[in-house]
Amino acid sequence: MMRVLVFNCGSSSLKFDFIELDASGVSGRSLGHGLFEEIGRPASGNRRLVDAFGAVHEQAGRIANHPTAALEAIAALESAHSESPLRPDVIAHRFVHGGPDLTAPAIADEKLLKALEAASVFDPLHYPASIATLRAVAVRLPQTPAVVIADTVFHRTIPEWVRDYALPRALAARHRIHRYGFHGPAHAWMMERYAELKGVRTSAVNLITLQLGAGCSATAIRNGVSIDTSMGLTPLEGLMMATRSGDLDPAIVSFLVEREGITAAKVVEMLNHECGLRGVSGVSNDLREIEAAARAGNRDAALAIRMFCYRVRKYIGAYLAALGGADAIVFGGGIGEHSAAVRAEICAGLKPLGIELDRARNQRAVGREERISADGASVEAYVIPVNEELYMARVAARVIAADRSIV
Repeated sequence: MMRVLVFNCGSSSLKFDFIELDASGVSGRSLGHGLFEEIGRPASGNRRLVDAFGAVHEQAGRIANHPTAALEAIAALESAHSESPLRPDVIAHRFVHGGPDLTAPAIADEKLLKALEAASVFDPLHYPASIATLRAVAVRLPQTPAVVIADTVFHRTIPEWVRDYALPRALAARHRIHRYGFHGPAHAWMMERYAELKGVRTSAVNLITLQLGAGCSATAIRNGVSIDTSMGLTPLEGLMMATRSGDLDPAIVSFLVEREGITAAKVVEMLNHECGLRGVSGVSNDLREIEAAARAGNRDAALAIRMFCYRVRKYIGAYLAALGGADAIVFGGGIGEHSAAVRAEICAGLKPLGIELDRARNQRAVGREERISADGASVEAYVIPVNEELYMARVAARVIAADRSIV
């Protein structure tokens, strides 16, 4: 049995979960989890803690920064468990970008932290908060080892002819420019859970995993490893997302710089925060609000949904070709887990490729794990709700166990 305290930093949010793993290191129960939102904003932030008994505690009030939120989380867990101090066996920290040198989950020491700080050029939005949080928690719980789990690590297996961009080789090498991929814990969770459901090893599965939420990405998995993914050097590439544009002609950047009289940095900011579902619909970045507007006759809202689904469908077709066929496609993330209508539209017309949904199963699978493909479909379809925190707890426990066995 091992207790893992998990921290998952977003740009303005922090999720945490205190998980007790059973002896197998696979299953676990939450001893308390929560979410801090609107961190660092002038207006009030929001705190939400769910204790081990399922009771929900919410509080509003400004949250200065991510380290403050993490220390509040520890204090809240101590209060809920009447333990002083809190005694996790290991702490897991999610980093969005591992940089070019982090090839596996690793125990955080000063050498690793310096390498991560040097890699902050690849992710200036998340790195300062993630590193500051890790350091603050280390001071608060100095005897507890910490493990860094980066999104990009899962995609280190992508072959170079897929990973590399068609840039001059020396230029790309000088700046370490290539496809890194993101959402690693989500794609890894869907793969591992699918293998558990089928009773096979992960090395035996070939999947297309779809993480569809505020951020969206698709991954092609062959024999249990990532061979292609839609996000690239940054999370901006690939599928259309809540506020990100996804794939576009790169010349649009210079075109807008010239025509709008703005900087390239401003264009990139717009592509990250003002495009995607929000930009096309003109309504919201929340799919539920866009679907309601489309039902009410809003043409731009309907167009946004159609564009979103088409682009996912196109990636499915491309990845079926890259894999030479797949065992299943797996839907995860807020949209992927909860919108039966979007799943149905994404898969519409894919019957010649072996993909066909069962309408009743698809309608029933809202936020729940279920096979949604029709009987007889050669490519299965599943909804598998993503549990990044449990995945990270499993990984951190394995890293610590391996380190102790070496010692």
